[in-house]
Amino acid sequence: MVSFYPGPSRLDPRLEHYIHDAFQSGILSQNHRSPAFMQLYENTWATVRSYFEVPDDYSLYFVSSATECWEIVSQELGQLKNLHLYNGAFGEKGFTINTSFHPDTVIGLPFDKEESPLAQAYHAEVIHLTQNETANGSQLSASWLKELRQKNSSSFITVDATSSLGGQVLPMASADVWFASVQKCLGLPSGMAVLICSKRLVEFCQRNKSGYYNSIASLEQQFQKRQTTHTPNILGVYLLYRALSERLQLKITHDALKQQAKQWYQLLEAHTLFESLIHNQAVRSDTIITAKGNPSDIERFKNHCAEKQYIIGNGYGADKNSTFRIANFPAHQASEIAFLQHLLINFK
Repeated sequence: MVSFYPGPSRLDPRLEHYIHDAFQSGILSQNHRSPAFMQLYENTWATVRSYFEVPDDYSLYFVSSATECWEIVSQELGQLKNLHLYNGAFGEKGFTINTSFHPDTVIGLPFDKEESPLAQAYHAEVIHLTQNETANGSQLSASWLKELRQKNSSSFITVDATSSLGGQVLPMASADVWFASVQKCLGLPSGMAVLICSKRLVEFCQRNKSGYYNSIASLEQQFQKRQTTHTPNILGVYLLYRALSERLQLKITHDALKQQAKQWYQLLEAHTLFESLIHNQAVRSDTIITAKGNPSDIERFKNHCAEKQYIIGNGYGADKNSTFRIANFPAHQASEIAFLQHLLINFK
């Protein structure tokens, strides 16, 4: 079975060997205060920092999921004036979680999925974004993120990069918080997320301690010792370290996925039954291909793919019944992409 589901999705094919190596090394039996784990944390942070070009004064934390990241960020920053810019179900979920904690300080500003919001001064103390909206296959460009940062230099900017971290070159210095679960572009098993925070945000959280157990202040205190607040997913940390250490440069992966996305959209434009949900090429996602069509045709195509041992994604949110989604992640092999494209081309 080959999964093109938009997360969890196909695993990095090298993981079988990495898991064996992890078992043989003994790291999986080490506790999270041990010198062995602290060295693994240090090695992983150095690799993440280099691979994604993260500024040196940022910090890396390991938590359970992007959903937990939503909650941590909401608990830490909700007392400030928060603005959520969103155009789909996942961005709206982040807004809803934050509102549940701080209904008086959090506002939402929806925008159309065919457009980027204005990169203007928003006069908010915190601006929350979803860089790649998994629900509808739209994205915010790196140039837009840079412009937003320039016009909101005093605001904290948080970015959910769950469907893009590891597949796109992202301007890390343009936000104070980046977070992502690992089961998408990173090609790892689900059950872990990375939370990357700027020094400026960390210092704010240290001055204004939330009191929650997994607070930024607590995570940072342990990070300085290359330890964690809780027993972490040690296998997940090890796999992240090994996978990134041996990956192609991110720019190469970014360009390859962009070219593959272009092929997918060309196929949809020529298809008689399906078309891209997003028509504006400037905001189409390079990692989540979302097609729309008649619900009965969509169901037939999903079943047809399943019969060939290929899994594609259901629609999500408002477009659940009228769309399907195809992951365009680094772990997908050229032969698998070619076969799924063959199934799409020949489906009538």
